[in-house]
Amino acid sequence: MLIARSKSAEEWKTIVSAISTIVEEATFEATSEGISFRGMDPSHVALIDVQLLNSAFEYYKCDGSIRFAVRVDEFLKLLKRAGKEDGIEVSIGGAGAVGESRREIREEEVKEVEEEGKEEEEVTALEGTKEKEMVALASDESMLSIKMVSKYTRQYKMRLIESTSSSTPLPKITFNTKVVMKMAQFVEALKDVEIVSDYITMRCDGSMLQLIGKGDSGDAVITFKKGDEGVEEMSSNGESNATYSLEYLGSIVKAVDNADSIVIEYSTRMPLRLEFKMPYMCRIYFYLAPRVET
Repeated sequence: MLIARSKSAEEWKTIVSAISTIVEEATFEATSEGISFRGMDPSHVALIDVQLLNSAFEYYKCDGSIRFAVRVDEFLKLLKRAGKEDGIEVSIGGAGAVGESRREIREEEVKEVEEEGKEEEEVTALEGTKEKEMVALASDESMLSIKMVSKYTRQYKMRLIESTSSSTPLPKITFNTKVVMKMAQFVEALKDVEIVSDYITMRCDGSMLQLIGKGDSGDAVITFKKGDEGVEEMSSNGESNATYSLEYLGSIVKAVDNADSIVIEYSTRMPLRLEFKMPYMCRIYFYLAPRVET
């Protein structure tokens, strides 16, 4: 059984929006510690690692480990129906532990009936009830229940899909450069570069970060210096220089635009890692492979 109840649907909207930028189907894993997702886009250029901690929920319960897969666009459509002040409960009823406990109760009832010397017809009827209930439980296991509560209550059931994803390991990378800055400033800088280019080059020497775009129509250079307003941290072991796709970066920052700050980590010609500092107990990491010049 999984029950995850929140005072707001914003956490779910954010993580599912982020996931929607790279995959069409997502397999979540729920444990006693929370709900997580990790996956790569089909071209293996981008990876998202999401953790929604149990402390992020008003009420959270998960029996064992549960994997469930959804069509991301369908899940997001339902979540967008929730207002900012709407409470939300996501659940999977009749998971293994519940099914087993109810089966045990029914079996005890059958034993009691037999011990009391009831007629065989009564035992048969009781067993029939047990079978019907177990069928209902199995049916519930194939559905994701979503309840939204505001001035009134809305309840949805979305059919789960078969998981086809395999385990996705995180890349083992040593980052030479780290910059922490306000999310709003990073978003505006990306928009500035997008005017002239589809790619962005990041250049940092520890005292200055430059975001550079070059295209047929011209060039753009946005400079952030260590100590500038909104720049919370900047360090680099030597100079780092790498180029990344603005299509991927633009999509992810748009999906996670409610982050307070962003942690940018990279090395020369190596993958980029972004960590989005959210206003709630949610961890979102985004990895992006560099553009390789041929």
